[in-house]
Amino acid sequence: MKARLLVAITSDNYVRNYLRTDAFSSLAGDYDIDIVADESLSLKDELRENPNFLEFFNTNPTVSKRHDLLFSLLMWRNRKKSHTFTYRWIRNAGWDVVTSEKGPWRRVVAFLRWLPGAIVNPKGLRIVFLGSFMVFPIAQYLLKKNIPISPDLERIVGAREYKVLVFPSAAFDSVSVDLARLAALRGTQSLCLIDNWDNLTSKTSFWVRPDHLGVWGEQTKEQAIRIHGFDASQVHPIGTPRFDQYFAKRTETAENTDSGRPYLLFVGSAMPFDELGALKAIERFLDSQGAKFANLRIIYRPHPWQQKRNCPAQFNADSFSRTTLDPQIASAYKTGFQPEATDPAFQPELDYYPGLFRGAQAVVGPLTTMLFEAALSLRPVVGLAYPDGFHSNTSRRYFTHFEGINTIPGFSLCEKPTDLGLEIVRAVSYPPISAASSDAATSFFLHRTAHGYPNQLAGLISQLTVD
Repeated sequence: MKARLLVAITSDNYVRNYLRTDAFSSLAGDYDIDIVADESLSLKDELRENPNFLEFFNTNPTVSKRHDLLFSLLMWRNRKKSHTFTYRWIRNAGWDVVTSEKGPWRRVVAFLRWLPGAIVNPKGLRIVFLGSFMVFPIAQYLLKKNIPISPDLERIVGAREYKVLVFPSAAFDSVSVDLARLAALRGTQSLCLIDNWDNLTSKTSFWVRPDHLGVWGEQTKEQAIRIHGFDASQVHPIGTPRFDQYFAKRTETAENTDSGRPYLLFVGSAMPFDELGALKAIERFLDSQGAKFANLRIIYRPHPWQQKRNCPAQFNADSFSRTTLDPQIASAYKTGFQPEATDPAFQPELDYYPGLFRGAQAVVGPLTTMLFEAALSLRPVVGLAYPDGFHSNTSRRYFTHFEGINTIPGFSLCEKPTDLGLEIVRAVSYPPISAASSDAATSFFLHRTAHGYPNQLAGLISQLTVD
């Protein structure tokens, strides 16, 4: 009789990143797999069509808010372990409206304007107060006491004998905590698959640690040990399923994304950044170079889930001479998708990205994971790491996961807007990047073997289920 695994899906992103990529396909021969998912997801029909799908579960909104508050307090308490925890509070609390002002008196005025909103903002000064040295032990005790395990999850886990509870996570959700607690109560194993590059440095600290973590690479393993207190034996670098395609498609011919013309690819960030201003600056520079870059176009791919920003974000083609929208995003806009909005039902197909990267002469953009994906595609990269003038937290000092990124061949960080033109020239003229030299550098951030993610995951679970 096969051992049984439970896989819990809590985000539409995980439907795309794990189910569409067949991340669990290598498990099918040795295990019976039950997939359960949050009732609130948008892609429910896609889940129902999966032959391993069992049922949906509900979470209590009131209890989820208590989880979120505890997560925010732990983030504040552990902010010295990751600069990005500090960045998250600054962004959530709106503190950047104070720090962006020039001069002491203007900052005093900005602070007085900020203060009333920060008092009522549940992620503002309340986090600082409840997370303080004296108050936090009491707040933590009361919150934990009043966070029960989800009855739906308790029923599901108790109905069958599961060897391992598996759950993709951003390390900031109530279901991951509940499954780790249930695994401990039932004497089974819990395996949390950290979904994104920055999750261990940007969200919070675990208050219930799962038995094991599947992480991207050695960088995230170190973060799990240092920031979250895991033992090295609990943390397993296995990569991420959505990046296998970049290695498999390196030798394929690039798709004709811009009518055969050479182009720069500008990738946007979910975090606020003045992307339209950067695009106009790049156009001005290219125009100033005369015939040298006369035929070079720019394809702009905004992040599909842009967060609200303090500057214009609506792309208007009439305002640009060289820049056009990425066709996939342009098509989504025509169907009603909007910038500065998060529609979880919009999950762009992953197999579109490799061709988009391969056709670009270089890739430019604010600090986003797409820059790392461009590096995996052997493209020269310019990461915009300077304050943009609208959002005080855009410089790289707040992005812990980007530390050491410029060791990757062809990858540079533009620290000043005045250097943007020089960095564009460097990237466009960069010699071909060898796969061996790139992989030697990216392997620190992303573990990879020739066997691919599904086999890596199957091998790990095989180790965990040895009696």
